[in-house]
Amino acid sequence: MTLIEQIKTMSDAPHAELMHSLAGKHHVLAGLIGTAPVHYVDLPVHRNIGDLLIMLGTLRFFALHELKINLKAAYFTYRPSWARAGDVIVFQGGGNLGDLYAGPQQMRQHVVEKLPGNRIIIFPQTIHFRSTDAYARCCRIFSKHPDLHICVRDHKSFELAVLMSRHVYLLPDMAHQLWPIQQARCFEGRRLALLRADVESAGNEVIDFDVRTDWRELVRRKNTLIRMMRGVLAALHLAHVDLGILSLEMDLWIKYATKLVDEAIDLFSRFEVITTDRLHAHILSCLMGIPNTVLNNSYGKNYSYITAWTGSSNIVDLSSENHRMKPRNTV
Repeated sequence: MTLIEQIKTMSDAPHAELMHSLAGKHHVLAGLIGTAPVHYVDLPVHRNIGDLLIMLGTLRFFALHELKINLKAAYFTYRPSWARAGDVIVFQGGGNLGDLYAGPQQMRQHVVEKLPGNRIIIFPQTIHFRSTDAYARCCRIFSKHPDLHICVRDHKSFELAVLMSRHVYLLPDMAHQLWPIQQARCFEGRRLALLRADVESAGNEVIDFDVRTDWRELVRRKNTLIRMMRGVLAALHLAHVDLGILSLEMDLWIKYATKLVDEAIDLFSRFEVITTDRLHAHILSCLMGIPNTVLNNSYGKNYSYITAWTGSSNIVDLSSENHRMKPRNTV
């Protein structure tokens, strides 16, 4: 029996039930927000498709629960002075709570310090600090806030978060709100390897693939337009323009980001099996029902997430080894 025949004989029910249950676990967040106006902060204005999937899943969640978003902002355009009494500040989830990436964490700490009277919710994050001093500073700042709620995506992050807040929740990634992503598929036994080439790469190599790529290769020439949009938002922020104009620019970016995600979905639909060390290539495969093999990233984020949430799926294979690479084509 060929691999494709084996896949066709699998029951989709266990995977579908798992995906449905993961999407349902976010209901606690709706209760935390209630009817309060929301400032949705740290929307990703860059080329990482994974972060864009989180954003679109978060927006889907807000819409499904009829939550009111008063303001949407990138981390480099938000001003704490915009918040009013009763506003709830919601930070985008992802994997930037720590010191691996500069910018978003410093902004979070600044907002937490400046808004002690507002409820602040950090949507599901993976926490990773290389510096013990940076971790200790974050704990000192966060722990002083009486109404800070931190959502984490894995058990290791939970252990790190309990020193930051009395309100810590173990929840899956917000991209699960996009389940199911239904797309016509025409794959003819093809295999995709989507592998990192950045600071989180663990040097993974893959054998027996037809196409090898990464998020940045998918975006390629479009990155000039993305940088331009980011520059416009930064300039508007510095010019202290009306919030309505900033909101319009963010809405235009969300429309463009949706197009970028749709292109990634179209690419995935052409493959029978996907091998990746990117967490959201794994999650997107699961949302589309595509069998996938997952390699770890540099600090264990992928394995921690799969152990917590998706490892029981009958279409997920967690690889514990690096593999040598045998390319057949590149994109």
